[in-house]
Amino acid sequence: MAGLLDNFTFLSVLSRLLLAAVAGGIVGYGRSKKSQAAGLRTYIICCVGATLATLLAFYQYEMLTGPWNLGDSFKFDASRYSAAVISGIGFLAAGSIVRATHQQIAGLTTAIGLFVVVCMGIAIGVGFYSVVICTILILLFVLEGMYYFESAFKRRTRNLTLLVRFESVLDLDRITGIIREQGAEIREYEIEPEKKGEDRSAVIGVKLPKANPSHSTLLSSVAELDCVTSVQELIS
Repeated sequence: MAGLLDNFTFLSVLSRLLLAAVAGGIVGYGRSKKSQAAGLRTYIICCVGATLATLLAFYQYEMLTGPWNLGDSFKFDASRYSAAVISGIGFLAAGSIVRATHQQIAGLTTAIGLFVVVCMGIAIGVGFYSVVICTILILLFVLEGMYYFESAFKRRTRNLTLLVRFESVLDLDRITGIIREQGAEIREYEIEPEKKGEDRSAVIGVKLPKANPSHSTLLSSVAELDCVTSVQELIS
């Protein structure tokens, strides 16, 4: 069966395209559950498209060395198809990276996920099935399994970013003062533009002391100030 799929036949072409749809769908399904911009259909189409481009390179090579037979003087580089696909996905991936609110960057995981899925599609096109299976397993572990470990790690790290909403800009000194009283170091802060009908807000980067690296203690101390309307930790 493996030898049959390695040959360039209608069955092998169909099998590779279907495998690309399945591989892209497996990765895209998890992204859809997290309501990401690039979801199930996007990942499937990218993977199938990359496989198709690779198969076209194979087909053109077979025709040039067979029925078309343009002679030894004609040079054909099939790898250019794959190179063009990888270059093209860069534009799509870059478009998925956006600067969200409160100094947060969104879309980095989606962008690199699309890049890896396209590389998987190229691997399927050339018949490198074993590496595709390994890549799918690694991607599922990283995108699904490590998501919870990463969130837990970020909640334990000494560096954190706070979004604090308060009544007046004059209250900012009290807020930074209570943070310093906890032994924390303020790395940077930025007052966000004022919006009509809303409280003022600021994004504050904080480094907790080694003696008391508790996120909840710091959040509680800031929230107890009468000038603070809300405080939350930003986790990208």
